[in-house]
Amino acid sequence: MKVCKFGGSSLANAEQIRKVCDIMLSDPDRRVMVVSAPGKRTREDIKVTDLLIALANARISGYDGEVEKQAVLNRFESIGQDLGIAADVMPS
Repeated sequence: MKVCKFGGSSLANAEQIRKVCDIMLSDPDRRVMVVSAPGKRTREDIKVTDLLIALANARISGYDGEVEKQAVLNRFESIGQDLGIAADVMPS
């Protein structure tokens, strides 16, 4: 049994996620997948990890963090849409 960890640019968008799935499916010994946060989609983009840090910092500073929270949700919603995942299974 193999455990594979993916994150960052390998999960940045739907195309990359499909590649990760192909990697997992190409070897029956790869049975466990561990994922971390999606990375940058473009050079100018912001990593999900950095978006989450900004959200935490906003909350720590006494702000509601709604803008930062929405940025995180938007990223995952975009990935989900590009993967063809029904909107009703994604929290809003």
